[in-house]
Amino acid sequence: MAEPTFRFSPRPNRAQEIHWHEWTPQTFQKAKDEDKPVLLSISAVWCHWCHVMDETTYSDPQIISRINSDFIPVRIDNDQRPDVNQRYNMGGWPTTAFLTPAGEIITGGTYIAPEQMTPLLDQVLDYWREHKTEMGDTLNPPESPKINSGLDRPSPESVTKIMEAIRDQFDRAYGGLGVAPKFPQPEVWDLCLIYFTTSADGWAAGMAARTLDAMAGSNLFDGIDGGFFRYSTTREWTVPHFEKVLDDNAQLVKLYLHAYQVLGDETYRQIADAVLTWANKNLLNLNGLWGGSQDADEEYYGLSQEDREKREAPFVDPIIYTHANAEMISAHLLAASLINPAGYSPIALTALEAIWDRMWDEDAGLFHYDDEGEQGVPGQLIDVCHLTNTLIDGYEFTGDPLYLERSQTLISYADQVLKADNGAFYDHPETPQAPGRLKHRQQPLNENALMARAFLRLGAILDDDSWNLRAQKLVGQFSPMAEEQGVFGALWAQIADRVEAPLLTTTVVQSQHRPGSQLRQAIYGLFDRNRIVRTWPVGSPEFSQSGYPEIPVPALYICQGQTCSAPVTDPEGILPALQQLQQQSATELTSPSDPDGASPS
Repeated sequence: MAEPTFRFSPRPNRAQEIHWHEWTPQTFQKAKDEDKPVLLSISAVWCHWCHVMDETTYSDPQIISRINSDFIPVRIDNDQRPDVNQRYNMGGWPTTAFLTPAGEIITGGTYIAPEQMTPLLDQVLDYWREHKTEMGDTLNPPESPKINSGLDRPSPESVTKIMEAIRDQFDRAYGGLGVAPKFPQPEVWDLCLIYFTTSADGWAAGMAARTLDAMAGSNLFDGIDGGFFRYSTTREWTVPHFEKVLDDNAQLVKLYLHAYQVLGDETYRQIADAVLTWANKNLLNLNGLWGGSQDADEEYYGLSQEDREKREAPFVDPIIYTHANAEMISAHLLAASLINPAGYSPIALTALEAIWDRMWDEDAGLFHYDDEGEQGVPGQLIDVCHLTNTLIDGYEFTGDPLYLERSQTLISYADQVLKADNGAFYDHPETPQAPGRLKHRQQPLNENALMARAFLRLGAILDDDSWNLRAQKLVGQFSPMAEEQGVFGALWAQIADRVEAPLLTTTVVQSQHRPGSQLRQAIYGLFDRNRIVRTWPVGSPEFSQSGYPEIPVPALYICQGQTCSAPVTDPEGILPALQQLQQQSATELTSPSDPDGASPS
């Protein structure tokens, strides 16, 4: 068995002299056998204060000796083990948690300086020796989540309350939520953009625009190399933490492109382009996928462009993470529609094939990460939900049914290993020997909402209401939890809104010799809260049952409810067709509907 590989600060340190263990049942059995508490360090390769702790606290000879003699030290990488981080993070990175051999938390914090660590080690040992009998060998049961399996649809009131929470916490002076530290929270501003399109609420649009403008015009955005830093330590977005993380930037690309679609500001499209340029220059590997992050380097990012060019760029983590790559692929597909099809489409589709080839295994399932060809941690819901939606994106953008089949393969996999009796999904597979709190699986709000989003999309694309009913129930039962989480329920609120939104169905009819690529890419760039793009080849069963004519081909049909536009044969005809559709829909509200159902006009 290969020796475990731990990652430490790139600068000189002695942290590797600590006898670190991996998170395994054997490690916790060792703690039990030796009657020692566990010191859990949750680190991240991009994390500035993790590096500082390696260079200071974990390089102090006395602390090294004390940890090695009196504790079982365990070190995990946050990006590689989201399941452990979710249960043990003590408020940030690094996390320093002291556990019983059963995996229960004794105490903990984040960064602990050397002068604080020595007395803390004494206190933990004293407490353990005095209380280990009463603490026992079992874990405290987790609090029951606020999930109501009796709710078959989401509560509209919950969405309204989440919007009210955003409004209450909005910083009118500088944008964003709260005071400091301040995070981008793209799901919040995406919800505001959706709310604006549905209600014409100028306040919602104003909150989103104020925040996007503030972030792009501040030190949070790297105006030289491109890309956003992870968060600001100040209310004014002036002093960022300098790490750049792949999934954060992918989400921000999509946010700025959505803002461009809704608000029409060309600056937003330019910002998205600059972020993608940074990602593809710095994180894109030769295998066609992106590494997880670029290191925080305060000195480097304080330099001018000329001085940066003389320096080596900060370290890039080459490890491939499935969920983050899926999000970046989706960002590229949207950019291919809105910015540059020839530039971004090949990158996205190459990556979508590469992620499937590397991360999906019929026997093992979907892996969370790939480290130079060595895959690890299969069955994480965060990967399944993101890649499922990205595969549906791939189908909508290309019309290739292979992506749709793969999305359903992942859902079948999730049903087998992650689905609970209530129909919701756990965050990881059942592993009876899992140490500590991993014994108790969780049903996370955002990941379950994203699974419901995939179900809604499949229901519309396949015209199969069983998917819609499943989505409605899955979103509905999380209404109490989402409402309780307030602004952190924003992603759930987006999907809950989609459940109730009128469906905009766009269908590209094509033939083998006359594909509808341009029409498909153009309609893919249309912003609508409940829009799907499907492709029906002439002669397919779907086409034969549709009533659409064989000519013209290729053609795009846009339908809302029982009303469809005339066939669109050129991308420039999409906007007039939408305007025609809106006029027809308004007219049909006051006239009897066609008993034969939807048909082209």
